Amino acid sequence: MPRIIYTALFIALIPAYFIRLAWRGIGNKKYLRRWGERLGKANVRPTKDKSIVWVHAVSVGEVNASIPLLRALMEEYPGSEFLVTTSTPTGSDILLSKLGNKVKHQYVPIDIPFCINLFIEVWKPKALILLETEIWPNIIHCCKEKGIITALVNARLSEKSKSKYLRFSSLIQPAIDSLDLILAQYESDACRFNEIVADKEIKLCGNLKFDQDIPEELESISGSIRDSWSIEGKRRPTLIAASTHEGEEVIVLEAFKLILETINDALLIVVPRHLERFIKVKSLINDQGFNSSSRSKKEDVTRDVQVLLGDTMGELNFFYSVSDVAFVGGSLIDHGGQNLLEPAAQGLPLCSGPSVRNFVEISDQLKNVSGLKIINNKNELADYFIDLINDENNLQKTGQASKNIFIENRGAIDIIRKGLGSYIDKVL
Repeated sequence: MPRIIYTALFIALIPAYFIRLAWRGIGNKKYLRRWGERLGKANVRPTKDKSIVWVHAVSVGEVNASIPLLRALMEEYPGSEFLVTTSTPTGSDILLSKLGNKVKHQYVPIDIPFCINLFIEVWKPKALILLETEIWPNIIHCCKEKGIITALVNARLSEKSKSKYLRFSSLIQPAIDSLDLILAQYESDACRFNEIVADKEIKLCGNLKFDQDIPEELESISGSIRDSWSIEGKRRPTLIAASTHEGEEVIVLEAFKLILETINDALLIVVPRHLERFIKVKSLINDQGFNSSSRSKKEDVTRDVQVLLGDTMGELNFFYSVSDVAFVGGSLIDHGGQNLLEPAAQGLPLCSGPSVRNFVEISDQLKNVSGLKIINNKNELADYFIDLINDENNLQKTGQASKNIFIENRGAIDIIRKGLGSYIDKVL
């Protein structure tokens, strides 16, 4: 009964769902395209005589985490085809830029049985692999009805999400309980899942994002670019504000004004989380009186440029590689933080606002070795950057501490491959 009520409500909200897509399409035209896929219609078709493995990665973070796993699974099952669904155009763009025609891509159908069954009828997947927190009651139910293996891997569950799920436990509990396999990132995640479904076996895998690889050529490319930005032969001290959300750019820009009072050749790179905000952030930078350039327009970072706007997709690792210190956004507002591992992988000292509930274990590990500092306002951000730039030994030591945490936690991919294998091997 709860799932029937949920489905009825979902159907009633379909007009609002597409109005929201249209609204988001104002900033990103790709939201206005391929609506049929969201209703279960296939715009591409599976390759004949190949077994399909369906992987769902909702957006950018999950897609990036899925890439090494997808490569490993494609190597493990070369006779199968991998269908990857996302919910956002940005996730789609990242996926296709990294894997191209090695995978098939569709937008995930909305969680209504008719749409899901239409989708499944075309693709006929043998297994569904969900990443992180994607628990959709009807998708899981329809898959189980058709004998499709279902797994939730790299699973995480924050206290906030757990509380929300407990309010709707009669709906969520059967969905979680019917999953064939759950591999959680940390013991704390497993415990939260067991607060919802007490008897469910939850195994641990670590965090798949630690297994992301940094291209070997990135260091030499970034070095030559930083040299081209130099002033009188000296590389510019560079702060990156990555994955920023509404309200955070103002704080960062005010902090950067304080930084320039002490380090007048400093450079700030601002990379907003969502591409539909690029134009707005560009106006904000200019309104604050900074000389700026835009990566998307391939504008030069000359000596008078103070702020570089990272208004492209798929280049965050590049922006980290040309920086000295990273502020990771989604944390000075009540969002729960963004991925701390990408800058840690490149040995950058990190700072973040206090809202890190989505990455509690990772942030704790980084804080314990002084690789991450929690800042609360513009003054603390400015002071952190200035102190590090003025102390080269501490800058290097702090960056190495963050990189060590990244290295020490690698290995999730092998655990996930083994865990999935015991189920997928039976159906492929």
